[in-house]
Amino acid sequence: MKIIINIIITIAFLALFACSKKDEEPTQPSNNVPKVVTIKDLPADTGKKGKFTLFRFSDSTIVSNADSNSTKWDIGFAGTTIITNSGVRGPGNGGAIILKEVDFFQVKEAPESGYRIENSLTDLAIPTGSGNGWYLYNPQTHVVSPIAGRVLVIRTADGKYAKMQIVSYWKGNPQPIDPFTHRERFYTFRYVYQPNGSRKFE
Repeated sequence: MKIIINIIITIAFLALFACSKKDEEPTQPSNNVPKVVTIKDLPADTGKKGKFTLFRFSDSTIVSNADSNSTKWDIGFAGTTIITNSGVRGPGNGGAIILKEVDFFQVKEAPESGYRIENSLTDLAIPTGSGNGWYLYNPQTHVVSPIAGRVLVIRTADGKYAKMQIVSYWKGNPQPIDPFTHRERFYTFRYVYQPNGSRKFE
């Protein structure tokens, strides 16, 4: 009888240990969930020479201007102008949609259609001008500021999707901004890139 009791106690102890070990194991995050990436102080034609800084979402890389006629880049920055690799700007399948009055983190999926492309050097996928695209310009203070609640959904050169939000146009994202001492044409932005080809951002 004593042996049977000991066996029962041993089995119960092992079962309890196994359950405890399973409960303590941390849940491994899925590698398929796209991450939020923040880019700080990306220069955007700071010398005002009319050259775009070309950027690729898949690996957060600045692409050489020598590759401007390729699908190696997705978007380009020069001053307040942002272009996509599409139409007259490049051979890619790019495009953009501007979402208004939305929360960046609540944009769960890229729209299926409605993407604008670079139809001409003035008819852009992301319109320029204060209030037309991603920014406001104050003529009294000469400050360029991102419009709250604006999210850019980008179709990349190879037909994948990213969502991005401009955080600042000034180096170091100073607050408050003094246009006479702070340097402009430096983008800080956040983005989520979906590498699997779907329109889902989660």
